[in-house]
Amino acid sequence: MSSLKRIAIVTTGGTIAASASTQTTLGDYQVDQSAQQLIRAVPELEQLAHIEVHEVCHIDSRNMTFVLQHQLITQVQHVIARDDIDGVVITHGTDTLEETALLLQWCLKSTKPVVMTGAMRPASALSADGALNLFNAVLVASHPEAHGVGVLVLLNDTLHSARFVQKTHTSVPDAFSSPAMGPVGLVSQGNVYINALPCRPFGVQSTLHLPAQPQLPQVDIVMDYVGAQPSLYKACAQGGSRAVVIATLGNGSLSPAAREGALYCYEHHVVCVRASRILNGAVSPSEQDAQFHTLPAHQLHAVAARTLVALALAQQASRDELAYYLRYY
Repeated sequence: MSSLKRIAIVTTGGTIAASASTQTTLGDYQVDQSAQQLIRAVPELEQLAHIEVHEVCHIDSRNMTFVLQHQLITQVQHVIARDDIDGVVITHGTDTLEETALLLQWCLKSTKPVVMTGAMRPASALSADGALNLFNAVLVASHPEAHGVGVLVLLNDTLHSARFVQKTHTSVPDAFSSPAMGPVGLVSQGNVYINALPCRPFGVQSTLHLPAQPQLPQVDIVMDYVGAQPSLYKACAQGGSRAVVIATLGNGSLSPAAREGALYCYEHHVVCVRASRILNGAVSPSEQDAQFHTLPAHQLHAVAARTLVALALAQQASRDELAYYLRYY
Protein backbone atom coordinates (compact mmCIF):
# COMPACT_ATOMS: atom_id res chain seq x y z
CA MET A 1 0.00 0.00 0.00
CA SER A 2 1.26 3.47 -0.88
CA SER A 3 2.44 5.67 1.97
CA LEU A 4 1.67 8.84 0.03
CA LYS A 5 -0.92 11.23 1.45
CA ARG A 6 -4.05 12.12 -0.47
CA ILE A 7 -4.18 15.85 -1.14
CA ALA A 8 -7.07 17.74 -2.71
CA ILE A 9 -6.09 20.70 -4.88
CA VAL A 10 -8.90 23.26 -5.11
CA THR A 11 -8.41 25.86 -7.83
CA THR A 12 -9.88 29.32 -8.38
CA GLY A 13 -7.75 30.65 -11.26
CA GLY A 14 -5.33 33.51 -10.72
CA THR A 15 -1.92 34.29 -12.20
CA ILE A 16 -0.75 30.75 -11.49
CA ALA A 17 -3.22 29.62 -14.17
CA ALA A 18 -2.51 32.43 -16.64
CA SER A 19 -0.50 32.95 -19.80
CA ALA A 20 0.58 35.98 -21.81
CA SER A 21 1.58 36.65 -25.39
CA THR A 22 5.35 36.51 -24.77
CA GLN A 23 7.68 35.03 -22.16
CA THR A 24 8.64 38.51 -20.95
CA THR A 25 5.08 39.78 -20.54
CA LEU A 26 4.31 39.83 -16.82
CA GLY A 27 1.04 41.76 -16.93
CA ASP A 28 -2.05 41.95 -19.14
CA TYR A 29 -2.28 38.16 -19.21
CA GLN A 30 -5.28 35.86 -19.49
CA VAL A 31 -6.37 33.32 -16.88
CA ASP A 32 -6.75 30.52 -19.42
CA GLN A 33 -5.42 27.30 -17.88
CA SER A 34 -7.84 24.74 -16.49
CA ALA A 35 -7.27 22.97 -13.20
CA GLN A 36 -6.14 19.84 -15.04
CA GLN A 37 -3.65 21.83 -17.14
CA LEU A 38 -2.26 23.36 -13.97
CA ILE A 39 -1.67 19.94 -12.43
CA ARG A 40 -0.26 18.39 -15.61
CA ALA A 41 2.33 21.16 -15.75
CA VAL A 42 3.86 19.82 -12.52
CA PRO A 43 4.21 16.03 -13.03
CA GLU A 44 6.50 15.88 -9.99
CA LEU A 45 3.39 16.19 -7.82
CA GLU A 46 2.88 12.45 -8.32
CA GLN A 47 6.02 11.88 -6.25
CA LEU A 48 4.54 13.78 -3.31
CA ALA A 49 0.92 12.70 -2.97
CA HIS A 50 -2.14 11.18 -4.52
CA ILE A 51 -3.83 14.20 -6.06
CA GLU A 52 -7.47 14.92 -6.71
CA VAL A 53 -8.59 18.18 -8.26
CA HIS A 54 -11.61 20.42 -7.68
CA GLU A 55 -12.21 23.59 -9.68
CA VAL A 56 -14.38 26.17 -7.92
CA CYS A 57 -13.93 29.01 -10.41
CA HIS A 58 -11.54 30.27 -13.05
CA ILE A 59 -11.01 33.99 -12.52
CA ASP A 60 -8.53 36.78 -12.02
CA SER A 61 -8.80 37.36 -8.26
CA ARG A 62 -9.55 41.05 -8.75
CA ASN A 63 -12.98 39.70 -9.75
CA MET A 64 -13.37 37.69 -6.53
CA THR A 65 -16.73 38.02 -4.75
CA PHE A 66 -18.03 36.79 -1.44
CA VAL A 67 -20.37 34.47 -3.32
CA LEU A 68 -17.30 32.71 -4.77
CA GLN A 69 -15.45 32.82 -1.44
CA HIS A 70 -18.49 31.23 0.19
CA GLN A 71 -18.52 28.51 -2.47
CA LEU A 72 -14.80 27.91 -2.00
CA ILE A 73 -14.96 27.62 1.79
CA THR A 74 -18.01 25.35 1.59
CA GLN A 75 -16.22 23.12 -0.91
CA VAL A 76 -13.02 22.96 1.14
CA GLN A 77 -14.97 22.19 4.32
CA HIS A 78 -16.75 19.35 2.52
CA VAL A 79 -13.55 17.92 1.07
CA ILE A 80 -11.43 18.17 4.20
CA ALA A 81 -14.09 16.47 6.29
CA ARG A 82 -13.55 13.26 4.31
CA ASP A 83 -11.56 10.55 6.06
CA ASP A 84 -9.57 9.79 2.90
CA ILE A 85 -8.28 13.39 2.49
CA ASP A 86 -5.12 14.32 4.40
CA GLY A 87 -4.84 17.96 3.39
CA VAL A 88 -5.95 20.65 0.94
CA VAL A 89 -4.04 23.04 -1.32
CA ILE A 90 -5.90 26.07 -2.69
CA THR A 91 -4.63 28.02 -5.71
CA HIS A 92 -5.76 31.64 -5.71
CA GLY A 93 -4.90 34.92 -7.39
CA THR A 94 -2.65 37.08 -5.24
CA ASP A 95 -4.62 40.33 -5.42
CA THR A 96 -7.29 39.18 -2.96
CA LEU A 97 -5.59 36.10 -1.53
CA GLU A 98 -5.18 37.59 1.94
CA GLU A 99 -8.91 38.33 2.25
CA THR A 100 -9.92 34.79 1.29
CA ALA A 101 -7.19 33.42 3.57
CA LEU A 102 -8.66 35.27 6.56
CA LEU A 103 -12.14 33.90 5.91
CA LEU A 104 -10.74 30.39 5.68
CA GLN A 105 -8.72 30.91 8.86
CA TRP A 106 -11.78 31.89 10.89
CA CYS A 107 -14.52 29.81 9.22
CA LEU A 108 -12.90 26.51 8.25
CA LYS A 109 -13.38 23.99 11.05
CA SER A 110 -10.58 21.44 10.72
CA THR A 111 -7.10 20.73 12.05
CA LYS A 112 -5.91 19.19 8.77
CA PRO A 113 -3.36 21.13 6.70
CA VAL A 114 -4.74 23.80 4.38
CA VAL A 115 -2.20 25.64 2.26
CA MET A 116 -2.95 28.53 -0.09
CA THR A 117 -0.62 29.37 -2.94
CA GLY A 118 -0.50 31.32 -6.17
CA ALA A 119 1.97 33.07 -8.41
CA MET A 120 3.25 36.53 -9.16
CA ARG A 121 4.24 35.64 -12.72
CA PRO A 122 2.07 33.89 -15.32
CA ALA A 123 2.90 30.33 -16.28
CA SER A 124 4.15 31.52 -19.67
CA ALA A 125 6.82 33.81 -18.18
CA LEU A 126 10.54 33.30 -17.92
CA SER A 127 11.22 32.22 -14.32
CA ALA A 128 7.53 31.61 -13.66
CA ASP A 129 7.05 30.92 -9.96
CA GLY A 130 3.74 29.07 -9.94
CA ALA A 131 4.94 25.52 -10.56
CA LEU A 132 7.39 25.47 -7.65
CA ASN A 133 4.88 27.23 -5.39
CA LEU A 134 2.34 24.52 -6.15
CA PHE A 135 4.87 21.74 -5.61
CA ASN A 136 5.93 23.21 -2.26
CA ALA A 137 2.33 23.77 -1.19
CA VAL A 138 1.53 20.08 -1.73
CA LEU A 139 4.74 19.20 0.11
CA VAL A 140 3.61 21.27 3.11
CA ALA A 141 0.03 19.95 3.01
CA SER A 142 1.49 16.42 3.22
CA HIS A 143 3.70 17.23 6.18
CA PRO A 144 2.76 16.17 9.74
CA GLU A 145 3.88 19.50 11.26
CA ALA A 146 1.29 21.36 9.16
CA HIS A 147 -1.56 19.95 11.27
CA GLY A 148 -3.23 22.26 13.76
CA VAL A 149 -1.51 25.47 12.67
CA GLY A 150 -4.40 27.08 10.80
CA VAL A 151 -4.43 28.08 7.16
CA LEU A 152 -0.96 28.62 5.72
CA VAL A 153 0.04 30.76 2.74
CA LEU A 154 3.07 29.69 0.73
CA LEU A 155 4.82 31.72 -1.93
CA ASN A 156 8.49 32.06 -2.75
CA ASP A 157 9.51 29.23 -0.36
CA THR A 158 8.09 31.11 2.63
CA LEU A 159 5.21 30.11 4.90
CA HIS A 160 2.89 32.67 6.47
CA SER A 161 -0.10 32.40 8.78
CA ALA A 162 -3.30 33.44 7.02
CA ARG A 163 -4.05 35.66 10.01
CA PHE A 164 -1.07 37.94 9.44
CA VAL A 165 -0.09 37.65 5.77
CA GLN A 166 -0.25 40.70 3.51
CA LYS A 167 0.67 41.37 -0.08
CA THR A 168 3.36 44.01 0.34
CA HIS A 169 4.78 44.33 -3.17
CA THR A 170 3.03 44.84 -6.48
CA SER A 171 5.10 42.57 -8.69
CA VAL A 172 8.10 40.65 -7.34
CA PRO A 173 7.88 36.90 -6.53
CA ASP A 174 8.64 37.70 -2.88
CA ALA A 175 5.48 39.81 -2.66
CA PHE A 176 4.02 38.48 0.60
CA SER A 177 5.11 39.15 4.15
CA SER A 178 3.69 39.20 7.67
CA PRO A 179 4.70 42.58 9.11
CA ALA A 180 3.16 41.95 12.53
CA MET A 181 4.90 38.64 13.26
CA GLY A 182 7.09 37.49 10.38
CA PRO A 183 6.82 34.17 8.56
CA VAL A 184 5.92 31.00 10.44
CA GLY A 185 8.24 28.78 8.42
CA LEU A 186 9.86 27.96 5.12
CA VAL A 187 10.55 25.25 2.58
CA SER A 188 14.15 24.59 1.65
CA GLN A 189 15.32 21.91 -0.79
CA GLY A 190 12.36 19.68 -0.05
CA ASN A 191 12.42 20.21 3.71
CA VAL A 192 9.50 21.80 5.54
CA TYR A 193 10.27 23.94 8.59
CA ILE A 194 7.43 25.32 10.71
CA ASN A 195 8.89 27.48 13.45
CA ALA A 196 5.95 29.36 14.97
CA LEU A 197 2.31 28.78 15.78
CA PRO A 198 -0.45 31.43 15.71
CA CYS A 199 -1.97 32.33 19.07
CA ARG A 200 -5.08 34.07 17.72
CA PRO A 201 -8.27 31.97 17.47
CA PHE A 202 -8.74 30.00 14.25
CA GLY A 203 -10.59 26.94 13.03
CA VAL A 204 -12.55 25.19 15.76
CA GLN A 205 -11.33 27.76 18.31
CA SER A 206 -12.97 30.56 16.33
CA THR A 207 -16.55 31.47 17.17
CA LEU A 208 -16.88 33.12 13.78
CA HIS A 209 -18.53 30.97 11.14
CA LEU A 210 -19.48 31.09 7.49
CA PRO A 211 -22.96 32.57 7.00
CA ALA A 212 -25.58 30.15 5.71
CA GLN A 213 -26.26 32.47 2.79
CA PRO A 214 -23.46 33.92 0.62
CA GLN A 215 -24.00 37.48 1.77
CA LEU A 216 -22.08 39.84 4.06
CA PRO A 217 -23.17 43.21 5.44
CA GLN A 218 -21.68 46.19 3.65
CA VAL A 219 -18.50 47.37 5.35
CA ASP A 220 -16.44 50.08 3.67
CA ILE A 221 -12.88 51.36 4.01
CA VAL A 222 -12.17 55.09 3.91
CA MET A 223 -8.60 56.34 3.60
CA ASP A 224 -7.65 59.32 5.76
CA TYR A 225 -5.28 61.91 4.30
CA VAL A 226 -4.52 65.62 4.19
CA GLY A 227 -7.52 67.32 2.64
CA ALA A 228 -9.92 64.41 3.23
CA GLN A 229 -13.61 65.21 3.18
CA PRO A 230 -16.36 64.04 5.58
CA SER A 231 -18.65 63.57 2.58
CA LEU A 232 -17.10 60.13 2.04
CA TYR A 233 -18.40 58.96 5.42
CA LYS A 234 -21.82 60.39 4.71
CA ALA A 235 -21.90 58.56 1.39
CA CYS A 236 -21.06 55.29 3.13
CA ALA A 237 -23.76 55.74 5.77
CA GLN A 238 -26.34 56.79 3.22
CA GLY A 239 -25.31 53.97 0.89
CA GLY A 240 -26.11 51.21 3.34
CA SER A 241 -22.85 50.63 5.21
CA ARG A 242 -23.14 48.83 8.52
CA ALA A 243 -19.58 49.81 9.43
CA VAL A 244 -16.71 51.92 8.16
CA VAL A 245 -13.05 51.06 8.68
CA ILE A 246 -10.93 54.20 8.68
CA ALA A 247 -7.41 53.72 7.35
CA THR A 248 -6.19 56.43 9.69
CA LEU A 249 -3.04 58.47 9.96
CA GLY A 250 -0.20 56.98 12.02
CA ASN A 251 -1.26 55.22 15.21
CA GLY A 252 -4.96 55.75 14.60
CA SER A 253 -4.94 59.55 14.53
CA LEU A 254 -8.14 60.99 13.07
CA SER A 255 -8.01 64.06 10.83
CA PRO A 256 -10.75 66.72 11.19
CA ALA A 257 -12.64 65.07 8.32
CA ALA A 258 -12.38 61.64 9.95
CA ARG A 259 -13.56 63.01 13.29
CA GLU A 260 -16.57 64.65 11.68
CA GLY A 261 -17.24 61.56 9.61
CA ALA A 262 -17.03 59.24 12.61
CA LEU A 263 -19.55 61.35 14.52
CA TYR A 264 -21.89 61.39 11.54
CA CYS A 265 -21.64 57.61 11.26
CA TYR A 266 -22.35 57.16 14.97
CA GLU A 267 -25.45 59.32 14.71
CA HIS A 268 -26.63 57.11 11.85
CA HIS A 269 -25.89 53.82 13.66
CA VAL A 270 -22.82 52.97 11.59
CA VAL A 271 -19.83 51.60 13.51
CA CYS A 272 -16.45 53.20 12.79
CA VAL A 273 -13.21 51.29 13.33
CA ARG A 274 -9.83 52.98 13.59
CA ALA A 275 -7.25 50.97 11.64
CA SER A 276 -4.19 52.54 9.99
CA ARG A 277 -2.88 53.22 6.54
CA ILE A 278 0.57 52.28 7.91
CA LEU A 279 1.70 48.78 7.01
CA ASN A 280 2.99 47.70 10.41
CA GLY A 281 2.04 48.27 14.03
CA ALA A 282 -1.06 48.20 16.23
CA VAL A 283 -3.76 50.83 16.62
CA SER A 284 -4.30 50.92 20.37
CA PRO A 285 -7.27 52.23 22.38
CA SER A 286 -7.31 56.01 22.64
CA GLU A 287 -9.31 58.88 24.11
CA GLN A 288 -10.51 59.39 20.54
CA ASP A 289 -12.65 56.26 20.90
CA ALA A 290 -14.75 57.84 23.64
CA GLN A 291 -14.89 61.21 21.88
CA PHE A 292 -15.81 59.95 18.42
CA HIS A 293 -17.40 56.57 19.26
CA THR A 294 -14.82 54.55 17.35
CA LEU A 295 -13.37 51.10 17.99
CA PRO A 296 -9.62 50.44 17.70
CA ALA A 297 -8.52 47.73 15.25
CA HIS A 298 -5.52 46.71 17.39
CA GLN A 299 -3.34 44.40 15.23
CA LEU A 300 -5.68 44.21 12.25
CA HIS A 301 -4.75 46.28 9.22
CA ALA A 302 -7.60 48.00 7.39
CA VAL A 303 -8.42 45.19 4.93
CA ALA A 304 -8.26 42.54 7.64
CA ALA A 305 -10.41 44.64 9.98
CA ARG A 306 -13.00 45.06 7.24
CA THR A 307 -13.13 41.29 6.68
CA LEU A 308 -13.49 40.57 10.40
CA VAL A 309 -16.16 43.19 11.03
CA ALA A 310 -18.24 42.07 8.04
CA LEU A 311 -18.06 38.44 9.14
CA ALA A 312 -18.95 39.33 12.74
CA LEU A 313 -21.86 41.54 11.72
CA ALA A 314 -23.19 38.71 9.55
CA GLN A 315 -23.79 36.78 12.77
CA GLN A 316 -25.38 39.79 14.47
CA ALA A 317 -22.40 40.73 16.66
CA SER A 318 -23.06 43.57 19.07
CA ARG A 319 -20.75 46.57 19.42
CA ASP A 320 -19.13 44.97 22.48
CA GLU A 321 -18.64 41.72 20.59
CA LEU A 322 -17.06 43.61 17.69
CA ALA A 323 -14.66 45.22 20.14
CA TYR A 324 -13.78 41.76 21.49
CA TYR A 325 -13.15 40.29 18.05
CA LEU A 326 -10.98 43.24 17.05
CA ARG A 327 -8.91 42.88 20.21
CA TYR A 328 -8.48 39.12 20.41
CA TYR A 329 -8.77 37.82 16.85
